Amino acid sequence: ILMGEQPIRVGDIVEVGAGVTTRKVGERVTSETTASICGKCKFCATEDYSLCIERKGIATKAEGAFTDYLVIREPSVHPLPDHVTYEAGAICELLACVTHAVMEQGMVAPGEVVLVMGPGPLGLLCAQVVKACGARAVVAGMAKDKSRLELAARLGAERTVNVEAEDLKEVGRSMTGGYGFDVAIECAGVPPAVTTALATVRVRGRFIQAGILHKDVALNFEDVFFVREISMIGSHTQKPSSWRKALALLAERKVNLEALVTKQLPLSQWREGFDMARRGDAIKVVLKPD
Repeated sequence: ILMGEQPIRVGDIVEVGAGVTTRKVGERVTSETTASICGKCKFCATEDYSLCIERKGIATKAEGAFTDYLVIREPSVHPLPDHVTYEAGAICELLACVTHAVMEQGMVAPGEVVLVMGPGPLGLLCAQVVKACGARAVVAGMAKDKSRLELAARLGAERTVNVEAEDLKEVGRSMTGGYGFDVAIECAGVPPAVTTALATVRVRGRFIQAGILHKDVALNFEDVFFVREISMIGSHTQKPSSWRKALALLAERKVNLEALVTKQLPLSQWREGFDMARRGDAIKVVLKPD
């Protein structure tokens, strides 16, 4: 089983319970983060499991994945396409979060020009899914993100922007006939990225919050909602339909997950892996049992 610095995992099925009918021993699989749900609320009825107030997530309220063996409920397990490596499969959960944000919540459409704020793992995957939707991805970062912005370009971003050297608003206008970005997806999880992204969105454009914010953001409500009529959209983790879309993109080779795995370490060096990820020295770290 391979594991990353987030509660994500991939491996082989070595045993199944008596009631399991869709999975079998020997299959290469990846897993959702849902360990259990109530199964009764309106969110469970629509498979919006992440919104169930009784949901327990793997590594948060249920046993985590830093172990050789893990028991996972049958609906949370998905077979990997044959060509997908274990290393790539270890970050399928993040791809499902992205398909939820870009395809389901944001409903990005062909021909739209989409700003992705932040060239981290989330942003790099968002850019690829935006492209897979037939839209044009612009990835923005800072000078320190030079290598990540270069990777974004190699993965299909039409344009990359160092916001410390270029006027992001002008970039958006130049690509849209003066209107501004159709959609902005905030992936950095920091307040300045939110305000910068909102300033670049066109009238009646869409703003999607995909990154996790740990601080409050001050907004000019009159400008955002009244003057420009911007739609602000939240996106919380993923659900079964997000996984189906993510695995379809992988099967069609429209997304490159392996490019994001820039470091592999034995599980005994987990602290080093965590520190590398926090410092930004690696895009994604995969930990393998010793």
